[in-house]
Amino acid sequence: MKIPRFLAVFLCSAGALLALALLKAALVSGIHTLPSTKILIFAASSFGLVAAAIDRALLRDLLPPRRVSEQSYAPDPRLRHEVWRKQALELPPDPLSSSSSTAPHQTSGPLSEPGVSPAAAISRASTRPIVFKEICPPPAGGLSFYGGVPLAPAGFQWPRTRNKPDKVPLSFVMQWDCAELAVQDATGLIPRDGVLYLFCDLTWGEPFDFQFIHAAGPPEGWQALPVPADLPPLYGDEGVHLVPYCSPRVEKSMQDVPRLLPRWPFNPIAFSYPDTAATSETGGRFWNGGDAVGQALLAVDHPQGLPPAQPVPDKKPPFGRPFPAFPHDYAAVRIVAAELLTHLSRSHSSLLRERSEYDRKSTLQRWGDSAAALYTSAASNSPAARVEQAASDKIWRRIEEMAPALEQGWNSLVQQCVNTSLGIGSEASGVLPDNLVAECAHRHALASVYPGRQTGSEDLSVQSRTIHAPTPNHMFGPPSFVQGHVEEYLDDWVLLLELSSRKQIGHEFGEGVYQFLIRPVHLQERRFDRVKLVASAY
Repeated sequence: MKIPRFLAVFLCSAGALLALALLKAALVSGIHTLPSTKILIFAASSFGLVAAAIDRALLRDLLPPRRVSEQSYAPDPRLRHEVWRKQALELPPDPLSSSSSTAPHQTSGPLSEPGVSPAAAISRASTRPIVFKEICPPPAGGLSFYGGVPLAPAGFQWPRTRNKPDKVPLSFVMQWDCAELAVQDATGLIPRDGVLYLFCDLTWGEPFDFQFIHAAGPPEGWQALPVPADLPPLYGDEGVHLVPYCSPRVEKSMQDVPRLLPRWPFNPIAFSYPDTAATSETGGRFWNGGDAVGQALLAVDHPQGLPPAQPVPDKKPPFGRPFPAFPHDYAAVRIVAAELLTHLSRSHSSLLRERSEYDRKSTLQRWGDSAAALYTSAASNSPAARVEQAASDKIWRRIEEMAPALEQGWNSLVQQCVNTSLGIGSEASGVLPDNLVAECAHRHALASVYPGRQTGSEDLSVQSRTIHAPTPNHMFGPPSFVQGHVEEYLDDWVLLLELSSRKQIGHEFGEGVYQFLIRPVHLQERRFDRVKLVASAY
């Protein structure tokens, strides 16, 4: 019979203390000097409990209960899928305990053969990162996506915070179709079926709580989870500043910060990470934003061949109604109103400077009141609800009157309206013009290429290609180099996921980078409770 580790540590520690007391009394002071039996048992029990608690809280990762050979490990067919295991802290019951006890652990895959060492798995993961190619315009189906509402089997419980007293629901960040991931997995350790989820506490500050959850089994018939009534607004008090269709310049009751991130489906795609050791100051241990990696990401975006460079327009389009149905939904109305409120709250001496001071101030005040009224009226409707044409025409006439406050940055504002509408599944997405949707899709690319003059050439006709490829969200591969301590884990852990701010999909983490790491053996065993987070900032 296997004795639980906690009990084993307790018994050994208590026994050691009793033996030490007896030995000291026998050799030094005599047996008669020992305290009473009750006192001895109490002291030994207390010492045993303290030792077991310290072992459970601090030493479990250093001295794991089941040692794994560092030479090799092979998939164990007796392992079972688990949604999550209980940590040292007291956690709620497993939401799928009935199904997780019957779903067999499937280990078939290109690299799940016996004899793959942890070092080999780490090496393979580092050279084959999996990036997430966002699909724009977003389709309705699929199991791999950011935001929205998770799809899960019956009995799945929406996870809650564990490190805060109110135990509020965590925000849903993203999910992966494990069958899609398995095709791209260079290690053979990622689950081969079901769905992997990430839920996070998006309220800025400490402590930061998160849970990776794996739900096993074929996903046929899975349904959207009911959204908990007490799910908090995105980003806590910061959400009103970060969501494009919200404004802090209206009454708090009308700010209407959403509780769900925009839904953006993606395809997970692995690529061969270029060897950058010779050109990198860090020896290739961290993500390199150079041309070689940019070219590789371009190839992921365009497997049929690299695209022509996107010309940079000489002039931005002038202010005007971008298409006849604009504003097409209430999110667009709120985006324009929020921008007006922000712009008018600043001191712009150049705005309406041709007018008298009295006329100028009264006009700006009237515009501010009109923008606030537009926002308040729109906030009484769902952001995704369509604005009927007659109402749209009337709203546009009011917006047009305030054109001087919107001319600067108007094209970017329109693109933001289009991107938001696609991300929230707007009822009016069908009226968006193809050219604006194409511009939106370009913003979701992993890499973009622009023309430029060849450095050192006086001939203006000699063109070079400038690649813009910011570090993408990714599984595996090298982590970004930031002001954290992720380098401490690179020899023994794999990068399960790296996330950073990405406005296109509504991820707002400030200057932060979240790097989730896991040991290969824990990934193989579906021990997602063993994931560690390194939260850093540039």
